[in-house]
Amino acid sequence: MTTSANILPLPDADDRERAVATFDHNLVVTAGAGTGKTTLLVDRLIHLLLRNPEPLRITEIVALTFTNKAANEMKLRLRERLQAYLGVELEDELDGEPVSDADKKNQREVQSLIARYQLSKAELDRRVHDAIRNMERSDIGTIHSFAATLL
Repeated sequence: MTTSANILPLPDADDRERAVATFDHNLVVTAGAGTGKTTLLVDRLIHLLLRNPEPLRITEIVALTFTNKAANEMKLRLRERLQAYLGVELEDELDGEPVSDADKKNQREVQSLIARYQLSKAELDRRVHDAIRNMERSDIGTIHSFAATLL
């Protein structure tokens, strides 16, 4: 049985971290199918929404794909991740209740974001609520749909 503690880090973990949290210049990610590009992009969107200083609002971000299926998948994953963050209770808020592996993972991610960007849980939740509320107004979609809005 494999537990999350026994999973080895990916060989390209450092490159993935740079792609997620580098904001001072553009990056190009080249990878084959099924290698985690959508996950990486969702991670990057989350960091853009929660970073300090200068967090972005979801309506200030453009994330483009080629297909409607890929665009919908990206929005779905982003929405699910943000909603999961809202459900996280920090360790000092727990009442000794058992926590699932998925909840532990979300808790670690939220704690990492709070520490990295010096946020309170209340501020993180405020930014997450704002992103969820404005998701459908965002420019997360296909190249064609974005071009149509420009015209």
